[in-house]
This record gives sequence, C-alpha cells and structure tokens, in this order.
Amino acid sequence: MAERDASQPKDAKPKDAKSKDAKSKDREQLDPERRRQLEEERDFLMQSLDDLELEHESGGIDDESYSELHDDYTARAAAVIRTLRDGVDVTHAAAPRSPHRTRRRIVLVALVLVFAVAAGTSLAYALGARLPGQTSSGNSAAAPSTTNAAGAALAKKIDQLQTKVNASPDDYDLRLDLSRAYEENGDLQNALKQSDAAITINANRPEGHANSARLIFLASEAAPDASAKNQLVAQALAGFNQAITVDPNYPDAYYFRAVLYSQALRDYARAQADLQTYLVKAPDGTWAALARQLLAQVTTALETPSTTVPPTSTTRKKPSSQGK
Repeated sequence: MAERDASQPKDAKPKDAKSKDAKSKDREQLDPERRRQLEEERDFLMQSLDDLELEHESGGIDDESYSELHDDYTARAAAVIRTLRDGVDVTHAAAPRSPHRTRRRIVLVALVLVFAVAAGTSLAYALGARLPGQTSSGNSAAAPSTTNAAGAALAKKIDQLQTKVNASPDDYDLRLDLSRAYEENGDLQNALKQSDAAITINANRPEGHANSARLIFLASEAAPDASAKNQLVAQALAGFNQAITVDPNYPDAYYFRAVLYSQALRDYARAQADLQTYLVKAPDGTWAALARQLLAQVTTALETPSTTVPPTSTTRKKPSSQGK
C-alpha cells in the first residue's frame, strides 16, 4: 500500500475531492435568476401538492385526476429540488409535451371558459385580453360572432389566417397571429392550440411561451376549483419563466409574470422587481402604462403589508391595440 501511495503524483486529488470540484463547477452554471425561479417553482409545487391532498380528501377531485396530478407535481418538484441540490438543471430534460398532455391542458382551459365572463374581467384587462362579455355585443366563447360588421370582419380575418397557416404550417408568426385572432373572438381554446403550435415550431423563441402562459393564466382566474386553478397557475408561471429563460431581454414576459405574482400569488416583492425590469427594458412598451399603474399598487402593498392590491382595472375599456 505504501508503494502505491508513493506512486501517486503529489498534487493528485482523491476521487471524492474531484467529484466535489465537479459538482461545484456545475453549481456555478445556475445563475441567480434561474435559482430564484427554481426556488419559487419548488415552493409553489409543494403548496400545490398540499392543496391537492386537501381537495382529494374533501371529494373535490376524483381518484384518477388526483393520481395523475400528484404524479405530475411530484415528478416536477423532484426535478426542481434535484437541480437546486446538484446545480445541474434537469428540469428541461423532461420529454417534450405529448399530444395527450397538450389536449388535456386545452380541455381544462375549455372547461373554465364558461366562468370567464363573471370572473375574469379585471385580469383580462391587465393582460390585454378580449374576453366575451367585455363588449355590448355579448359574444359567446363558443363560436365567432357574425351578428355585426366587426364580428363578420373578425371571422373573415380568422378564415384568411387559417388558410395561410394551412399553406405554411411551420410559420411561427402566422400561428401567433391566428392565436391572437381567436383570442380576440373569445375562443381561448383555439387560441391556445395555435400558440402551443408556435412553441412546437420553435421552442427557442419567447413569444409563444409567454402567450400560451398568458392564456393559461387568464383561464386560471375562472377555474371552478382550487385544484384546477393551482394547476393552471403553476403552468402559467412555468411558461413565463421559460420565456425569460430562452430570451432574458423579452420584456413582455416580465410584465405578464408580474401580474401573476400580484394577482394570483400575492408576491408583491417579485411583482415589483418584474415590473421595474419591464419598465427598464421597455419604458414606452405596449404595457408601460399598465405596468406603472400596477407598480404603484404593489409598492403601496409592500409599504402596508395588510393591504390587498386592488384589481388593475374594472371599468376602463382596453384599447383594441392591446390584443397583441
């Protein structure tokens, strides 16, 4: 044994030391912003698991849905915790979203649309959506309105965009244009399908991730129960985080995430940070006026913690140019 030890170079490190050095280098790959996102996702998923247990015990969710959601939350939480522990991001190593999972998410969004008129007005305004019930025409979310000139023009626009998409199915921007047209018509289900299709075409662009997350968050506001709402909010938050991960300079994702932080999670400190980031990156952007308004509200809430931030707006009509 002595001869073997003597044969080792003087500066040689034991295997366990090399392993520790490798892990230390891996940890350096997690930048502070990504670590913050992961810690926040971990906390939300753990809370969602607790809420899911309560919902199941009360009979508010069936065994099959409980099992599927529990497995999904547990797997995602484990990946996040492992990433935070080891410093190697394994949260993106999951298999691409399957058609079944995408359909399930779209169906869940469709199920809550019936509640959107009553519950989603202020949030829809904050996120620039045109939901049914916001105009005097009383349009339904189920089908395009053709009862007036505007409705007929919108239906024609959707038909024209669909024809273009059929001719160029891999056109990312066309998919998003069609998504926004469907959303303008109150059809969030088809809007989400087109936005998800854009992500499938190019997952390295931020607009699709942010738009899908925005649509999911809109639906979450009208979810019929806590379990469905938690699921949708978690997916929306993950989508906003992903948009920022693929392009940290895309400003809209910061604004959308700030609305989620303030309205759904009551996390005013993070909402404030995101709003400030948005205004630095896009001081004259589409959402600048709303961002300043919300920033004043969350700042007031931070100064007086017992105060609840009021809705961004419940009366002012959204200009039509904010649909994008």
